[in-house]
Amino acid sequence: MPYKIRFIIGLSTSLLIFLLTNCKTTQRLYLQDVEVIGPINQAPIHITDSTETPSVTLSMRFSYNPQNEIKAVTAGTPPVNSQGFFQVDTFYNNDGTITYRKTPGANIYQLEYQNLTWNFATVTAGLDFDFKLTQSFALFGGVNYAGGNNKSTFGGTAGLGVFGAGSGVAFRLDAGLHIQSINYDAFTIAEITETSLFSSSEEYVIFYHDIDKSTHFDPFANFTFNSAKRDWLINFFLNAGYSVQTLIDFDPKTVDYDWYFFPPFIYNTTTTYDYRGETTAGFAHFTPGIYFNLAEKSRILLGVRFYFETQLKNATKQTFILPLLQVDFSF
Repeated sequence: MPYKIRFIIGLSTSLLIFLLTNCKTTQRLYLQDVEVIGPINQAPIHITDSTETPSVTLSMRFSYNPQNEIKAVTAGTPPVNSQGFFQVDTFYNNDGTITYRKTPGANIYQLEYQNLTWNFATVTAGLDFDFKLTQSFALFGGVNYAGGNNKSTFGGTAGLGVFGAGSGVAFRLDAGLHIQSINYDAFTIAEITETSLFSSSEEYVIFYHDIDKSTHFDPFANFTFNSAKRDWLINFFLNAGYSVQTLIDFDPKTVDYDWYFFPPFIYNTTTTYDYRGETTAGFAHFTPGIYFNLAEKSRILLGVRFYFETQLKNATKQTFILPLLQVDFSF
């Protein structure tokens, strides 16, 4: 290839790279609509008795959630009239589909709608281990499975507890982490502004539709008070605590091809404003119940868990009643 042609190609390529790399791109992310599927996080109930230490307690627990779903408002809902060059409107059609419309030159105001749907897992089953290391200290951990809405999720718990017993009653304080996977189906809007080297700008929208699963680590604390009478046919327990649960925390990745034949390509993104935030539920809970000693080292717990949601905005439901069955074996 002649030198002049190679020089022109090289110069043109360098100029193109220079222009591309000196463009500034601003991206503003909004959460349009999201559906998550997963259980309400639940920790095992640890009964304290006069079992010698060190010891291990294996617990099998089952919980049922009769509620189907909850709706709420998340952080980062896109404005009906986005500030800048266009308006993004959302219409919910009678058949359940969503229609987007872009129109220029409207006033700016914010519309909040219940764009979060949390479909609950119907049944949760767990297998937990409690290691009593001394007369007052224990470590615990476990795994759980939740199923419902044709989806399955897995999770677990881990933490430590302090306890004491005397005069036929006992107490225990547990603190730890829930580790839980959540299925999500999310629509995200990205408002893009590209500014070139010569200060001209181009503005457009990218729609994302992500279907995936994410795993979250959330803290909890529980306090349990129980009777500990071996000669009683029925003993009782009271459990209460607080937990938080992350529902949404992801990066949009999958362009929604329902809107594009060739989607826009973003290059050299220099600034991202993520208005979505994290969506987190918070639960204060209370569980009264009874337990039966089947033998010297086994028992059955029956209880009803009352969960009260405290953090979701404009939630359609805040109180949840979850029947509980738990079987303990000590070694």
